[in-house]
Amino acid sequence: MKKIGYARLAIEEKDLDPQIDALSSFGCEKIFHEINDSTDKNCPALKKAFDALEPGDALVIWKLDRLGKSTRQLTELTKNLKKRKVNFVSLKEKINTELPMGELYFDLMDGLADMETELIRERTLIGLKAARKNGKIGGRPKISPRTIARIRRMYYDEKRTIQYISNKCSVSVGSVYKYINLSEEEVDKLFT
Repeated sequence: MKKIGYARLAIEEKDLDPQIDALSSFGCEKIFHEINDSTDKNCPALKKAFDALEPGDALVIWKLDRLGKSTRQLTELTKNLKKRKVNFVSLKEKINTELPMGELYFDLMDGLADMETELIRERTLIGLKAARKNGKIGGRPKISPRTIARIRRMYYDEKRTIQYISNKCSVSVGSVYKYINLSEEEVDKLFT
């Protein structure tokens, strides 16, 4: 079993040494690190750390906020670790999934992820219900049959470009393609 460390320098910090020292003291064989850079959301060092992990190994971090930049990201990463049978250690929070109490952490994160998903769903439904109550209906705005006829006329009779038609009719390029590719039978259904 290998202990792989991961350290990330937060914006307000100036030095990675305290994290690296703590990870080394814990016995990490390899330590991957990166400086927080808002332009690079991929976290290449974290990817390298994950690639180095095998079942039974442990990913060790100094503090939870170094692993994930949001609760959602943190829960996804820990689910990934559990699925890969990789242990997880956070030194500051004293989380160690190699120990029986640490296993509860994975279960707690699963529960939090499910709860967050349910809360987002609930808020979305409440927002949609309120919008409907105020007379707003979601989805793309309907395109009138008159505009559809104009789109088809401009394309087939006037030989205008897709972009020109999109701009003149105030519809997306995708909508123009949709309506010029309709069969005559489909067009007739729209106008009946």
